[in-house]
Amino acid sequence: MYPDYSKEFERIFSDNYRRLLLHALRFVQDEDDAEDIVADVFCDLWKRIGDIDFDNGIRTYLYKAVSTRALNLLRHRNVAAVRIEALEAINEKRMEFIAREDSDDIVNSKDIERGINEALTDLPEKCREVFVLSYINGLSSKEIAHAMNISVRTVEAHVYKALRLMRARLKHLVCVLLLLAGIS
Repeated sequence: MYPDYSKEFERIFSDNYRRLLLHALRFVQDEDDAEDIVADVFCDLWKRIGDIDFDNGIRTYLYKAVSTRALNLLRHRNVAAVRIEALEAINEKRMEFIAREDSDDIVNSKDIERGINEALTDLPEKCREVFVLSYINGLSSKEIAHAMNISVRTVEAHVYKALRLMRARLKHLVCVLLLLAGIS
């Protein structure tokens, strides 16, 4: 027969739920998201209840699990928001080019948008995420390092690599854009 862990689980839940909810709120600043995070952590705990050593570090485990889930949610939010902002910025630039009759003859704005999107897509995943957070979302290296749980030096290395790759990939567009700037 399997041991009954329900009373121990109830005790852990009642002792920690409110504290964990407040901990999650410090990260996500939304009560519904915080409740979802804490509920997910307790669901995972219940699934692994037979493997848990209740005498050693259960509270530390719970806090770490909540922190990890909250940071993951923030990362996913930032990536989605950054992509939307990037597309809006691209479309805004595209509309500026469309508004200029002279530029239509020289370059198709859809080619520029496609080139930028392809260059972003070609970046390695972490490199792209850091680049977008930095250049499009405007986060500092320190903020990015904290959100992604990496060092500031790693953030700077990703930004340098992204810039180098983007410059190489978009070299032909830079020349066209410089010509357009001279026409205006």
